[in-house]
Amino acid sequence: HASLDHPQALLHQKRYSIGGAQRERETAAEKRGSVEKRKAMKIALLAFEGVGHLNPQLALASKLVARGHSVCFFLASNKNEDAIRALPFPKEVKVCVDHDKAHALDWKNLDPSDAKVSGLVLMLAKITVEAMPRLLDELRGWGAELILYDAFVQGAPIAAKVLNIPCCCTVTITNVNGYTLLEAGDLGETEAGRRQVLENHRNSKTLAECRKILLEKYGYDIFSHGIMLNSYLPTGLQVCTGIKEFEQEMPEVVRDIYGDIDKESVYVGPMLISKEEGRIASQEKLPKKQWIDDPFPYDRLRQYEVEEGRKIIYAAFGTVATGPDHWDMEKDPTVMFGARSSGKK
Repeated sequence: HASLDHPQALLHQKRYSIGGAQRERETAAEKRGSVEKRKAMKIALLAFEGVGHLNPQLALASKLVARGHSVCFFLASNKNEDAIRALPFPKEVKVCVDHDKAHALDWKNLDPSDAKVSGLVLMLAKITVEAMPRLLDELRGWGAELILYDAFVQGAPIAAKVLNIPCCCTVTITNVNGYTLLEAGDLGETEAGRRQVLENHRNSKTLAECRKILLEKYGYDIFSHGIMLNSYLPTGLQVCTGIKEFEQEMPEVVRDIYGDIDKESVYVGPMLISKEEGRIASQEKLPKKQWIDDPFPYDRLRQYEVEEGRKIIYAAFGTVATGPDHWDMEKDPTVMFGARSSGKK
């Protein structure tokens, strides 16, 4: 199924228990929007740990379960395991990689060729290599029929290709053409600069080692089959929580790899989940409440803007800046997408 020409066909091929010819003979009631009885599917969810990535998937999972599908979360660490197990709907949870082993990069002794590559990219590539054997075994054993995954999870399109099952990527940034890898620093401003960014990644010793393993074992080339941190499968379906009107133009260097994938992507807007439904609000257990946890000062901002005519700049750093994997990382901050300092001060 991963070789079908159109992304939507990937889901239609598996979701409906009736064939294409029959499908054309839908009843008038179905056309009026009544709920069609579909074959219940076993849907594997491959999530990224950041709550901004994870919560939209939780919202989607709850709706899939409500429609009779079975879901199983395949995690790359146990960080969110307890919170996901506590979700108020039926699901299974599997941890598919030794977190400490996968994150065991020697940051102080990396090869000089790795200095121009984000530490997050290096870490995720290593996690992919470590996770793939067990992930494939777990997906086969569970009988997954569809993979629903975050764009940061590089192993998902590899698994879909190897297992020949459809996949759907949830894109939780503003638009499908927001390529995080290419937007770091001044190089992201020009086409030549973006090509240089990709060349820097190809020259990275650590990434080259990961590429060699994944290519030899699974026939997947992380340099030519996708863009890291936007791990789309061209024959899969991309579902974005952003708004179509915010979509950027696809860089030519990306179009060389993904073609017109942005034209086939679907924008659904925010996928929200309440606290009662299981939203994960924090991943850290702090000993006391901090001022930053107070309710957002909307009234004060309205006063500044409307009454005083001030200009307001809003900066959101999220879990990429404050998560323990990055906050306590002992390495040159310039590796973090061209940052001049760690921000801890």
